[in-house]
Order: sequence, then C-alpha cells, then structure tokens
Amino acid sequence: MNDMDTILAIVENPTRRRILQAVVREPHYPLQLSKELGISQQAIVKNLNLMEKEGIVVSYRESSDRGPERIFYRPSSEFTITIDMRNNMFEVKMIPANESSKKPETKELEPKKTAEERKLEEVRARISQIDRQIAEFDRRRSEIVRERNDLINEFLQMADITNMDYEHRELLYDMLNRPNWSAEDISKKLGFNETLVSRMIDDILQYCRDMER
Repeated sequence: MNDMDTILAIVENPTRRRILQAVVREPHYPLQLSKELGISQQAIVKNLNLMEKEGIVVSYRESSDRGPERIFYRPSSEFTITIDMRNNMFEVKMIPANESSKKPETKELEPKKTAEERKLEEVRARISQIDRQIAEFDRRRSEIVRERNDLINEFLQMADITNMDYEHRELLYDMLNRPNWSAEDISKKLGFNETLVSRMIDDILQYCRDMER
C-alpha cells in the first residue's frame, strides 16, 4: 500500500469509491461491476488497474462454467483515515488496520524561569498527554472496527450466501452494515421500491431459517 496522499487521491474519485464499496463486500469481475454500477466496462477496468497498481485491490483468475475465465478483484489492504480540522489544527492520519499504538516521543525541557516559558511547558505537556490519548483511541477504534468486520464475515460464512442472487446479497450487506436502518432507508439507498425491499428482507429471513434446518 502506498502513502496517504496516494490513498486520498484514489478515494476522492466517486467512481472508484463505488467500485471499492462493491469489492469490499465480495469479489467482483469488471463486467459484473459495469452492469451493477451502470458504468462503462472500460472505465471500470481503467480504475481497477490504477487501484491494483497502488495496492488497494488485487486481482485473481477464476474459471467459470458459463464462459471464459474471469478476472476477479478484491481488496488487498485495510486501513482507517481520520481528518481533524479545527482552529489552529489540521491533522490527517492513516492507521493500518493492525497497527498498534505508538506513544509520541517528547523531549524534556530544561526548567524555565519566566511565566511564559512555564506556561509553554505546561501546554506542551498537556498536548503530549492528549496525543497519547488520541493514539490509544485510534488503537481501540481499530480493534472495534476489526470486531465489527469479523462479526459480519462470520455471519456471511455461516449463512453461505453463495446461492443468493446479487440483489439479495447486496441487501443483506446493507442490513448488516446499517443495522439501524429501516426498510424505507435501505430502499432509498438501493433505489428499490420499499414493498419490494420488505419482501426481499422476508426472503433473507426465510433463507436464514432454512439454513438452521
């Protein structure tokens, strides 16, 4: 994976974000992405090639009983990017998924005599303490995100959704990733009729019940 500037340049593009939103759910091949996203296959391939070159996704070949061998793409890296923008502060940070927190190093100041110098030392010490708290927060956030991702993956593996059609799988991903959304919320996001979404949710629930038998 490349540096943060490269990552930001990649994800600022709306088309690439839509592609990534699809491939993080499950591996896709270009023609499939083109049909599902309504984007030309040429544009899909161009953006996939760029993202693979920068280490965001990786491709692999898989045979198909419906035609020639297909090239699938899946994510090859995990990370979090945070941006803090406040008065007198602009901080952009990229945190790899498995990175442990590192305490920032600070240099001890010599004892100061003036009130201004003592105040400066106090402020720097407090900021150092806050930086350590932020680093710990980032570490903990990474752990929580990992737990969230593991829960989704474990359920999907248990449910064995390979027999579901694409629309039902997409809906299931949204049900898992947006647990507080209603059928109305999901229907707006997917562009489906709410009645249809409710019926598809019933299908998914029935599928889960059948899996237990």
